[in-house]
Amino acid sequence: MLQLACVQAANATSGIKHVYITLTTLWNFFHYSPKRAESLKAVQQVLDLPELKVVKPSDTRWLSHERCVKAVKASYSTIVTALNNIYEQTHAPEALGISKALCRPSTLVAIYLLDYVLPQVAKLSRALQTERIDLTAITPLVDATLNTLDDAMLPAANWVLELMDAKNEIEEVTDITLTTESIATFQGQVAEPFIRMLKANISSRFISQNIVSSFGIFDPKKVPAADSSDFHTYGEDLIDVLLAHYGAELPAKTAGGDEYTKEALISPRNPRGVENISKLLIEEAER
Repeated sequence: MLQLACVQAANATSGIKHVYITLTTLWNFFHYSPKRAESLKAVQQVLDLPELKVVKPSDTRWLSHERCVKAVKASYSTIVTALNNIYEQTHAPEALGISKALCRPSTLVAIYLLDYVLPQVAKLSRALQTERIDLTAITPLVDATLNTLDDAMLPAANWVLELMDAKNEIEEVTDITLTTESIATFQGQVAEPFIRMLKANISSRFISQNIVSSFGIFDPKKVPAADSSDFHTYGEDLIDVLLAHYGAELPAKTAGGDEYTKEALISPRNPRGVENISKLLIEEAER
C-alpha cells in the first residue's frame, strides 16, 4: 500500500521518475553481464571499498527502491568510474548514457533525497505491520511520518547536509558541481511537488485513521484503574468518533432493546456500555 504511494508520487514527478528509470537501467546493465559486474567489483577492490551490488528496483516489491537507492548512493563514485572504464574499453553506448545520467546534478541530489524519504515511509510500514499494534498509535505514527517528510524541504535538512559533506569526493569523479543555490532550486522544483504528492498519497490511505484509532477503546490494557479520576470519562472522545461514523442512520434501539444514545453507551452506571458498542459495530458490519 505505501510502496504504491511512493511509486505514484515518483511517476507524477518527472525529476524523480527519471531517476527511477536510470536505476532500473543501471541494474539491467550490470545484472545481465557478469563481465560488467566484475568491472564494478574490480573498481571497488582498487579503491578498497566494500563490495556492494546494485539492487533491482521494483514497483511492486516493497523496500526494493530503498535498498537500490542506498546501494547506489554508497557506491556512487565507484559506479561512475566503472561505467567510464567500460565505455573506454568497449565503447558501449549504454555505459556512456548511464554515466551521463548519474553525472547530472539533479540525479545525485535526488538519490540523496530518496535515501532520506524512503526509509521514513518504510519505517511507518513496518510499524503498521506489527502483530500487536496499538490502534490508538496509528494517527500519531502517520502524523509523525508526514512531519518528517516536511523536514526534507528545510534548507538545512539532514540529507542536504550529508550531500554537502560528500560533494567534494563526488565532484572529483563525476565533474558534478553542487551549490547551495542549485540544491535549493531542486528542492523547490522537484522535491517539493514530490513530497506534496507523497504526503497526499499516504493521507488518502489513512482517511479513516481516526476511526481505526478509536477502536483502541476496546483494548482492556488501556482502561484506567477504577479508582482513577480518568476512569469515568475514559474513551468519550473515541466513542464520539465511532458514533459519528457508525450511528448516523441507526434505529432508535439495538436488537437487544438498548438505545444507541451516547449516555447509555458510556455511562459509568451502565456496565453494558462496551457490550452495546460492540453490538452496534457488529450489526452495522452485517448490514
